[in-house]
Amino acid sequence: MAAAKSKTPDKSKVLARLLKLLKKEFGGLPKREQLPVLEAMVFSACLENSSYEAADGAFGRLKGDFFDWNEVRVSTISELEPVFEGVHEPEWCAMRVRYLLYYVFDHQFSYDFDGIKKKPFDLAFKQVSKIKHLTPFCRNYMLQKCLGTHVIPVDDKMVRTAIWLGLVPVGADEDSGAELLKGFIRKADAPEFIWLLKSLSVSKHGESVLEMSPKGDHPELEFDIDDAEERLKDVLSGRARKRLQSAKRSAEKKAEVEQAAKAAEKEAKKRAAARAKASAEKAAEAAAKTASKKKTTTAAPAVKKKTAVKAPVKKKTAVKKKTATKSAAKKKTVAKKKTVAKKKTAKKKSR
Repeated sequence: MAAAKSKTPDKSKVLARLLKLLKKEFGGLPKREQLPVLEAMVFSACLENSSYEAADGAFGRLKGDFFDWNEVRVSTISELEPVFEGVHEPEWCAMRVRYLLYYVFDHQFSYDFDGIKKKPFDLAFKQVSKIKHLTPFCRNYMLQKCLGTHVIPVDDKMVRTAIWLGLVPVGADEDSGAELLKGFIRKADAPEFIWLLKSLSVSKHGESVLEMSPKGDHPELEFDIDDAEERLKDVLSGRARKRLQSAKRSAEKKAEVEQAAKAAEKEAKKRAAARAKASAEKAAEAAAKTASKKKTTTAAPAVKKKTAVKAPVKKKTAVKKKTATKSAAKKKTVAKKKTVAKKKTAKKKSR
């Protein structure tokens, strides 16, 4: 599929058929109260990436729960956040409204911002672009609703929906998407187009569209406007949602199987490592026992041989010493007896 390769006349014809399908699903453009510039900008902050019902609820609470815009301005983000319950990213919405009120009061010393209507488009655009955290959607919404400028206010969900329809290329953002849509949507048709595109983007059907058109740049995705009508019919009938749910279940099942396989492989590796460790410990223990036995066997004969040699030597020496002592004593006794006998014989002769 090629992304939006049709010529402008063909794209306009396809767009007319798409709007006819959307109008049948969501109805025509409702009449809404014309708001002052400041209130229109506050409402646009509530409406960004949210439904008109959610935005109306938050805007009503904001005007009903606070005494005036000054009380809103001096309130903290945490105090304002509950008011925006139900809208997309309520904390960011509260912050945008608070910074808007700060800017207007600091420059006007009041909350009347209608003076911007008297300025040329370029100056008005330049001034609102200076407001901190003001998004392209809020800026363009005010420029279209209050100044009657031919701009297309689109938020992130609306751009992704337009990408899926093949109206703008993959990778377009709020600024580039608004410029591209402005090129083939007439000024008179812009309000109804915005209403229908917004209605689709925040509806239950829009959830399926956003799944197929993820946020950010995805070069692998291409959406051809030539078959956009068939794709839109599939979405509005619910067939696309069923296919997505089926594909999602298949993907989840596949992921579970892959996860189980990885877990089993990890467990097998763990068991193999434990067996290898136990085997290594057993081999080391056996080697230690063998080495201990060899050491004992080698040392034992040396001790026995040494003892066997020394014992007889010591015993024989002691016997020899004892025998020699007895022999010497005997010789001495015999010699003594002979001496005594000689003395006795000599005495007899002298008499």
